[in-house]
Amino acid sequence: MLKKTGFRFSAENSAAISDDRLRGIIKFGPYKRINGVPRIAFVFPDGYRDAANDLYLALRNGLGLFKGLPSVFKVPLEKTQVVPITGFRLRNRFDHHDSALRYRDAIQNWISREGELPDIFVNLHPKSMAWNEDSEYSATKAVLLQEGLLSQNVTLELIQNSNQFEWAVANIALGLFVKLGGIPWAIDRPDGQGEIIIGMGRSESYDPQTRERERVIAFTTCVQSDGIYQFGSFGQPCNDPKGFMLELESTLRLTLKRICSRQAATTAVTLHFPKDFSYDERQLCTKVAADAAQNISRIEFVKVTQEDRFFAIDDETPDQVPRRGTCIQLSKSDYLLYTEGSEERQPWVNRPPSAVRIRHYREKTETELGTRDVIGQVFDLSLSNWRAFNAAGYPVSILYSHLISQILQRADVSKLRNGDLSDRMWFL
Repeated sequence: MLKKTGFRFSAENSAAISDDRLRGIIKFGPYKRINGVPRIAFVFPDGYRDAANDLYLALRNGLGLFKGLPSVFKVPLEKTQVVPITGFRLRNRFDHHDSALRYRDAIQNWISREGELPDIFVNLHPKSMAWNEDSEYSATKAVLLQEGLLSQNVTLELIQNSNQFEWAVANIALGLFVKLGGIPWAIDRPDGQGEIIIGMGRSESYDPQTRERERVIAFTTCVQSDGIYQFGSFGQPCNDPKGFMLELESTLRLTLKRICSRQAATTAVTLHFPKDFSYDERQLCTKVAADAAQNISRIEFVKVTQEDRFFAIDDETPDQVPRRGTCIQLSKSDYLLYTEGSEERQPWVNRPPSAVRIRHYREKTETELGTRDVIGQVFDLSLSNWRAFNAAGYPVSILYSHLISQILQRADVSKLRNGDLSDRMWFL
């Protein structure tokens, strides 16, 4: 059994700890505030100004339990900071890619006319079906990403549904705060100093007609063991397995070099592999990490996947759902970890509680203590998701890679490779 740690809301104040994310921020403020006064653009089609006003007022003054950006996140939000970008229509709301281009064109025309560049663009758009890969959300975010622009998407249907909007506005504000460079909370992990986790990732795009693979991109995400995001590294797009292996090696070497230059006190690095990484790809990463991080005392390799082949029943709980932190050993180096459980039913009431499978690829000298540390890292990172206050308990090292992979399927990575956005959480 692993014990849930608290959330820390200050790097200096050791007493600024809470078991609840939202209550902790309300009481102590965010872990790190943003610098300056942000400029925020609201982008919406003709006929939806009322929805944009409702969103602005909810973010400024609060709604329900959420008391507003200025009160909760200490981010000023006055009319002088907000600019409306409108005057365009959606030709076909079901053609998400065409709609995304219209949002981009409206933004670019406004920038060229006004000569300003807001800090972030809030796009209000119609909802698309969850099963539709070419969604308004990902298509809009992709085309803006190619211009180096940060964005936050909000559906018009959500704003118009008062019950859902009341609960969602806090998460919308959280997304804005994080993308603007703020840190809402960290995991209280006092024994995790100097530990860095690298999430390995790949993004594949296919021709919609032939379903043949057009390109694949290797990338990494880098987070501290307390959940604070550091940066991402991105390889060149390629279209053959050999090219991908070369880019994978180059990207990982760049990541390790950047870690050592930015975090001189790094003592341990753990690589988290997602489900779609093959044996050969893992072996390459293992060799590269051993060669490139010679000054790091401990390097670990684990594969972390969502698990549906195994589940557990706990006879000691009324609903037989295991408690959060239950870890079951399946074999010598294979484990099932419940990152959600019977204590907190509300986040997963409409789905099974999250459980991840952890396969630890151990060196011959590896000890059981090392494995416990690796599992503890995965558990803590499952509490670190800055996408929502009630987000699913899935480790961010893998979750962030999944979100990035979806957007990169249709986005140009040149802005990311040049470092314009590599330190920002544009993918949330």
